Amino acid sequence: MANTMLDMHAYVAQRLISLLELISRRQQKLANRTTPDGTVYEDMLLLVLEIINSVLTHRLKNNIQLVYALLLKREIFVPLRSHPRLADLVKNIEQAIDHFSARLSEANIKAPSTNEILELLEQSARTWVPSRMESLPDLKFQYEEEQDSREFFVPYVWALVHRRTFIYWSDEKAHILEEYRQISGEAETHPPEESPTATMTTSSSSKSQHQQ
Repeated sequence: MANTMLDMHAYVAQRLISLLELISRRQQKLANRTTPDGTVYEDMLLLVLEIINSVLTHRLKNNIQLVYALLLKREIFVPLRSHPRLADLVKNIEQAIDHFSARLSEANIKAPSTNEILELLEQSARTWVPSRMESLPDLKFQYEEEQDSREFFVPYVWALVHRRTFIYWSDEKAHILEEYRQISGEAETHPPEESPTATMTTSSSSKSQHQQ
């Protein structure tokens, strides 16, 4: 999806770079330790960098707010340059940062406003050549399904049908719904039904005739 993203909002761009900065700091703290958390943060860092790289490679001209956010936080890439898994991505991203930073320096505007900077970035983007960045493999994900996934999904789908449709279902006969409740831990309390008690009264009349 990153390679088709258009007109990223300023808030989204800032939050994306803030997330990158946060993960980078935590990964650096755990860099010299052999812990599972360190590997997790490294994988997350790689994922965010791949997203940014994909946007810049395919849709830079349509995402100037991301370029602006990168320029504001360009220092966060310095400690990542020597990382073996991240070096290629960081180098690619810094190609774009260096290009637009040079264009801003050439403009020589003193104390520019945000709007002036964005306008300069848009003008510079018109002459941007995507081939400046190295072509890296596109970001891809693979869905892996567990062998017993149907044990959850089948009751779940039927539970949705039960809730969202106007078809009458007998709870006593719809056993698959009970399976879903057990899997999801859903506790449905039903008011106790009053069981009618039948009082049987027996009356017996006995007539005894005494003959003397």
